[in-house]
Amino acid sequence: MNNATIPPTEKPTTRPGGISRRVVLALRESFWAGAAAWSAIFFAVAIGVAVLGWTFWTGDHADKGSFFSRFVRETVPATSAPAAEAPAVSAARRVLDGVPLEAASPEAGYFAVSVENMVEARPLSGLSAASLVIEAPVEGGITRFLAVYPAGAAVGKIGPVRSARPYLVDWSEELGALFAHVGGSPDALKILSSVPVRSLNQFFWGKYFWRDSGRKMPHNVYTSVELLAAGAAARYGDKAAELPQPWKFKEEAALEDRPESPPDIVVDYSTPTYRVAWKYDRVRNVYRRYQDDDLQRDDTGQAIQAKNVIVQFTKVTVLDEIGRRSIQTAGQGPALIALDGRTAPATWKGPVTGRTRYYSEQGAEAEFNAGPTWIEVVPLGSEVAY
Repeated sequence: MNNATIPPTEKPTTRPGGISRRVVLALRESFWAGAAAWSAIFFAVAIGVAVLGWTFWTGDHADKGSFFSRFVRETVPATSAPAAEAPAVSAARRVLDGVPLEAASPEAGYFAVSVENMVEARPLSGLSAASLVIEAPVEGGITRFLAVYPAGAAVGKIGPVRSARPYLVDWSEELGALFAHVGGSPDALKILSSVPVRSLNQFFWGKYFWRDSGRKMPHNVYTSVELLAAGAAARYGDKAAELPQPWKFKEEAALEDRPESPPDIVVDYSTPTYRVAWKYDRVRNVYRRYQDDDLQRDDTGQAIQAKNVIVQFTKVTVLDEIGRRSIQTAGQGPALIALDGRTAPATWKGPVTGRTRYYSEQGAEAEFNAGPTWIEVVPLGSEVAY
């Protein structure tokens, strides 16, 4: 066992009362050291509170990336007004194609344009931008389109614009659309003079159309959404356009629920020049239009495609030696509906009033994907591959 000894020079001294000097010195040093430590702690806390308070009150104006402003945002409950929220988007959809509408963008109606499909007219203009296109046979084995656009859409060239047919008038009427055309068959012009269809005939409202000098007549008449809007205002004033009744729309099928390689939908109107094939793009979930075995593009190079493809079988009758047709637009008949890579039999029901609708074999009204729809109108009994 080791015993500690105190050297002679370190002999303790005592103060009255028996307390050693070393003890007194130690107590004194501990006191002042503790006081200094507590002073430092107090001073640091005071500085921290001051900085925190300054940051709190000026945090809204501080650099958003600074430490103090991040600290305040993450640790101090907000006492000021909340940040402005993103602009609200309405749950409403555009009635024609189901595209969502912003709350501040009410619909202003639609424009329907008679567009030809003769070889001499190709490439066509504006079809890739249409919200709805109806293709139907006319005389000579050729087809014609009714291309429909929302008022206000940025479509600078549509055409070539051609003459009216009664069924084009019928479809324009059910959509409440302003119908743009260049003349028309006798029956179509008679209907236009007797039914409340808003229309612009280039023969009388030529300032809202133009002729392209690079094209031969009669394949050179064009218009635009902007010109049609001006023509509608000039002829019908600021009277609000009638909107069609909406279809039902749904969310698109997920990629894993889409079939890998569904067969093409093939509609053979007459000769190979007017043979149409819709080929499915699984990744983009669209159908791309092929005509005369080539991917069809408009004059801008934009490929023509659709989110939904409908084949509508109906009664088609040849009226005269020229080959003009009568096409049944009211009543009902068989149909095919293609979307999300799948094609299924359906039924169409044309309106006495309102809009043509489509129904599944089980009787439920069809629900479509938002986006462009193409309707291929064919005679009853036509063979359509799918």
